[in-house]
Amino acid sequence: MRKKNIELIYGTPDFILLVSIYLLLGLGLSMLYSASINISRVLYHDQYFIFRKQLVGSIIGTILILATVNIDYHYYKKFSRVLILISLILLIIVLFPQFGRKVSGSRSWIKIKFINFQPSEFAKLSLILYLGTMFSKKRFKAESFFEGYLPPLIITTIIFFLILLQPDFGSGFLLLGIAGILFFISGINIKYLLATFFAILPFAYLLIFKVGYRRMRILAFLNPWSDPANKGYHIIQSIKSFKLGGLAGVGLGKGIQKLYYLPQPHTDFIYSVIGEETGLLGASLFLLFFIIVIYRGVKITLNMPDKFGFFVGAGIVVMWGIQVFINIAVTMGLLPVTGLPLPFVSAGGSSLLVNMTSVGIMLNMSRFSNIPQNKSKVVNVYE
Repeated sequence: MRKKNIELIYGTPDFILLVSIYLLLGLGLSMLYSASINISRVLYHDQYFIFRKQLVGSIIGTILILATVNIDYHYYKKFSRVLILISLILLIIVLFPQFGRKVSGSRSWIKIKFINFQPSEFAKLSLILYLGTMFSKKRFKAESFFEGYLPPLIITTIIFFLILLQPDFGSGFLLLGIAGILFFISGINIKYLLATFFAILPFAYLLIFKVGYRRMRILAFLNPWSDPANKGYHIIQSIKSFKLGGLAGVGLGKGIQKLYYLPQPHTDFIYSVIGEETGLLGASLFLLFFIIVIYRGVKITLNMPDKFGFFVGAGIVVMWGIQVFINIAVTMGLLPVTGLPLPFVSAGGSSLLVNMTSVGIMLNMSRFSNIPQNKSKVVNVYE
């Protein structure tokens, strides 16, 4: 790996992106408290338990933003292989009962004393940095199968299978979605991508329709009213939440669907609680902030002065965008239940910290993509 100095514009972080993220965090915390108060009281004998964990996560996430916004994003290129290796080790460790903790049937959490985290979340960001490094190399040969396509494909496939072994179907296919889009925009020969896609289809069919609970989710999605008390229960209750909310909602804290009607109201179905208690207006406000975040991320990405920044920015935006789309679509009955959280809003320490770190990286990148004010900086770029 060789190093060279180049002069790049070094401006101020994207203020609109930062404000939008913290509006989502602030509004999300208020909705999370409402959604989790009963579960916290029953399970932990403390109505503030889940809310307090999310608040602490937000504070730690803010520290991560303050750190990463001042770390030149080019340095991640130097350490991307180390990060992907750490991800692989953690994904293997979590499969062992001595280290991995099961939650909702998936052994996807590592718990060491008071530290509890999800390796698959770390793996998403690590893969984005790794693929960004691979695709931005001068010697990267997009048209070559063995030199361009195969190496990153092998790493992506290994991580995907390790996540499936937990099993965590939603996170696994989210990772594939992120990687697939990065592969596509890298200029990889489309024939390789199409061949891989058609090779995956039989495997995806087996994973979905030959596994009982996944097949049940698909059937429930297609016709939830065929079994409203069992297979279609989740989707029906979620749709009912939006119906009860109407235009302006029933009022913050006054929703009834979170009282053991909605499954996981503080994580997977928090948008349903938002729809019930704040109505179409409140749900649209959250959606507006997500659109602003995605728009600012796309703008930063398109203005990056180098390929590495472009691929990393694209990966982060895709990671946020897919999760937002899938989570909201699931709550509205437009997609089968997958178990993906709503970024910056759903309870979940690992997801929140990874997303906040991604915000810091994106804000640092925005300092290089902004229109110059009156200063520039000489940076080291690793190739």
